[in-house]
Formats: sequence, structure tokens, C-alpha cells
Amino acid sequence: MKIMFVANYMWDIYIFRAGVLRALVEAGHEVVAVAPDDGRIDLEKVIPGLRTISIKLNKRGINPIEDIKLIKDLYLLYKKEKPDLIFHYTIKPNIYGSIAAKLSKCNSIAILTGLGYSFVQKSLVSKIAVSLYKFSLRFSKEIWVLNRDDKDTLISKGIGSENKIFILPGEGIDCDRFKPLKKDRDDQKVVFLMVARAFIDKGFKEYEESARRIRAKYGDQVEFWYLGALGENAVSGITKEYMDSLVHEGTLNYLGITDKPELIIKECDAIVLPSYREGISKTLLEGAAMGKAIIASNVTGCKEIVDDNISGYLAQVKNVDELVEKMEKFISLTADERDKMGLLGREKVLREFDEKIIIDIYKEKIKL
Repeated sequence: MKIMFVANYMWDIYIFRAGVLRALVEAGHEVVAVAPDDGRIDLEKVIPGLRTISIKLNKRGINPIEDIKLIKDLYLLYKKEKPDLIFHYTIKPNIYGSIAAKLSKCNSIAILTGLGYSFVQKSLVSKIAVSLYKFSLRFSKEIWVLNRDDKDTLISKGIGSENKIFILPGEGIDCDRFKPLKKDRDDQKVVFLMVARAFIDKGFKEYEESARRIRAKYGDQVEFWYLGALGENAVSGITKEYMDSLVHEGTLNYLGITDKPELIIKECDAIVLPSYREGISKTLLEGAAMGKAIIASNVTGCKEIVDDNISGYLAQVKNVDELVEKMEKFISLTADERDKMGLLGREKVLREFDEKIIIDIYKEKIKL
């Protein structure tokens, strides 16, 4: 079969789906990755046998002229390539790609990896998104989401039906790459690490305030690290200037971005994510797979990964007091108790979220 994967960035296709693409190529399928190419990754080199096609796509904003052009460009591409099946990811490929696939008479599957906090709010953006999804996703063969809450939300908003919406248990984690590794650190500190894009709805402010309070109480015995791209000009994004001020005052240690997060994760003691909502958090899966305890919000996309008081702790969303309480609870554990938490977390990931499970689902689904 000829199978296309269409998304916002080549980098995102690599980060989230390299294992799936590689497995499908090895199974003998013709696999094509379609996305804007920002030069961060040469997918054809990383995955021999894969073909890539670069397109123009403005992921932000609603510009009718640009969006109509995107539909036209994808329609012409699909007519030319004649794929047997197209997987669409992220909002614009899902909406406009599904329309283009219908016009070109190609089968497509829309994969919503997370509805996003703004989607479930009563805002203008949410209303527009719901209307566009409701129209376009009727043309997709199936709609995939990563958790039951997202499925229920779509159904309640008239987007898809019980039979059409399939729950994919995350996008999988390479448990051979993300595995317990020995720390290079040789100290008695407790290091918390948050891995996420620096946005308000990821729980950045809650992490910041928790760090400030705990640092005031425990001093240099506890450190708070942050790994991830800055929000810069986005409305809810954290700027470089603001992050620099937190580093200067000693609240956070900002580590920038990396294509090898495992080398940083291995040095921490626990992963923290006070997010307002996720699909299924890949960063939590990475941390748990590496045997790290997890402290996260008790929300969709996080709670599925953490067994509360067993592999980590869940705190009420936007509740700094409770987040601090969970962190202090972790600080009070012995080294053996922390290690046991991490071990149980890895066992859960291997059982429920291993990339091999996800690859098998894709292989079965493309036969339909």
C-alpha cells in the first residue's frame, strides 16, 4: 500500500511517529511523509526507504485565502500521488486535509492527538474549531483520539459517532531507547524536571510557583529543571526574557531544547507536568519508561499514565498548594521508595503504551 502521513512539521512526524513509519517501510509499504520542512531533520536519511514531500502550511491563525489554497494544494498532491490511505495529524491537516482527501477520492483517517485546553472552553476559537471539525471530519474514514475523555467530548459536540471514533492508546514510546539509565550525578539533591513547551496551559506558572515555595523551604537541596521550547510570541507563551529572570533568581534551571531528552531525563529524580489537559503525554511516557516517578495534574492525558501513590502522584489541576504537597511527599521518600515508584511506572508503560503495541494497531487498521 501507499500510505501518507500529513502533519504540521516533519520534525513532529519524526518525534512522534518515527517507529511507526520505520515499521511500515520494513513491512514493504510505500510510506510518504508530507509536512513543511524546517530543516531540523532529514527523514529520508533517518528512515531509509521513506519518501518526504515538503508543503507550505501556516499552522497558526485562520486566513480563508491561505486555507483554501491549502485544500487546493493537498487535493492536487493527493490526485497526483493516489495514496491508498492518508493519516492526518494536527488541526489544519485534519480539517483541510480531510476535505482534500474526499475531493480526491482518497481514504483518510483523522488523528486528534489532543483536543487542547482551549477546545473544551466556551470561546470563539473553540466554536470555530468545533464547526470546522464537525464539517470536515464527516469525510474521514475514522477519527482517532488518545483517550476516552476526548472521545466523549467529540461525541457530545456532534463530531463523529461511537462507532467512528477509535481510541489509540497514545502514540507509543520506544522502551528500548527510553529505559532506566545510570545517573552521572553523584549528590543527595532531589531534582524535579518538567519537559514541555513553555506555555501557560502546560502548567508552567504552577511549576514556577511550586519551585519558588520549595526552594524557599529546602534551599539547594532541591532543584527544578525545565526542558522545552519557549512560547515566545504566542499569547500564552513564556518568553526568553521571563525565563531568564527565573533562572537569574534561582527558581528554575532552563536547559533549552534537545533531540536526546533521555540524557537529561536520566539525571532527574521525578518528572513533573501540571498540564491543564493532554492527549496522552509523551513526555510523561518517556519519563515513566526511564523509571522516573511522575507528578502530574489529575487531568485527561496525564491520569491515564500515573497510578496515584504507586508510580507517582496526581494533583488537582491549577492547585499549587496540592502540587507542592505532592512534591514534598516525594522529597520525604527514601531512595529505595523512589526507585520502586519508577520501576512500577516503567512496568505500566511496557504493559499499556509500548510502541510495539501502537505499531501493531496501525498494521491492523490499514488492512480495513
